[in-house]
Amino acid sequence: MKYRTLILCLTIFTALSTLLYWILVCTKVFPLTEIVPGYLVWFNSFPLADLWIVITSVFLAVAIKIDRKCLIIISGLLTASAMIYFVLNALLFGINTGTIFMTGMGTFLKIYRLFVGIFFIKQFSEQVYILYKNNNQGCLYVAP
Repeated sequence: MKYRTLILCLTIFTALSTLLYWILVCTKVFPLTEIVPGYLVWFNSFPLADLWIVITSVFLAVAIKIDRKCLIIISGLLTASAMIYFVLNALLFGINTGTIFMTGMGTFLKIYRLFVGIFFIKQFSEQVYILYKNNNQGCLYVAP
């Protein structure tokens, strides 16, 4: 798989940076303020979604380390779709509330997740195509 080392590094960074972000928020290093009505309620609805990104990232890192192509593809697409979903949700919230151009650590994470999510979708979709093209029924086999 192309970019294997880069994907592994991005995956580990995704998991660790997401955990660190929530640790900094929960310890009030990054204090939260009600910048628009409902912001804190919206913001506090994300820990479980972010935990899902961490879990799928860990699955992806383990799959890469044990070199299981099918698990790599599945966990890679799961991680990518979770990251892109997060960004799209935040984008619509920002548009609806006028906070779209506010900057900070959260902005970095959104931009990072958008680009890495797109990169992962491209890479793992290519892997699905390669398996399909080569008629490899290893993980694409559907029982009759």
